[in-house]
Amino acid sequence: MLAHSPAAAPKERVLSPLLHFREGEKFVERELWNSFRPLIKKRSVHRAAVALAYAAQRAFTSSLLEKGEEALKAIDEANESAIVLIGRPYNLSDPGLNMGIPSRLRRDYGVNVIPMDFIPSANVEIAPLNDNMFWAYGRRILQTALWSGKRANMHLIYLTNFKCGPDSYLKTFAAKGALKPFLTLQFDAHAGDAGMMTRCEAYLDSKGLLRWWR
Repeated sequence: MLAHSPAAAPKERVLSPLLHFREGEKFVERELWNSFRPLIKKRSVHRAAVALAYAAQRAFTSSLLEKGEEALKAIDEANESAIVLIGRPYNLSDPGLNMGIPSRLRRDYGVNVIPMDFIPSANVEIAPLNDNMFWAYGRRILQTALWSGKRANMHLIYLTNFKCGPDSYLKTFAAKGALKPFLTLQFDAHAGDAGMMTRCEAYLDSKGLLRWWR
């Protein structure tokens, strides 16, 4: 795909396209082309690569939602509750950042744990909470909070980082949407997991989710 590797000044070797994903696939393709043009022989090859990338992302997103629907159906049929994790994808998915707490909630306490990417909340209207939420993940966090607020058996845990400005702003609106108290776990790469798990236990107990365990 790469036509050549041009000898250029250091600043010209760094590709830094400005991508506006909200504008759609064609717009993103054009923005990428403006940066990659010196390296690619044919634009048709570039368009095909972008189309494949979008198709792969759609397939992945669909697979997450499909698994989420299966899990939610099983939870409802068993008359059980679940913990819904909200936050940035790196906090939800990286056990190095979240200290493996999502897995431990399931392994140690047997609670159902569902990350927000598995929740079908894309069509939830957030205007009643915030009609000017321009952060993409901010929108998803609020959508999931509202979705969970309509379901008595869904309880939130918000995973965030020390001094994350956007999250400190979002939590106020998430609390209004959730309609019930939720737990916030703030990671800073210094605190150990013992204190975090103690807070999780207290939260699960307050929701009545540790009674069977005791």
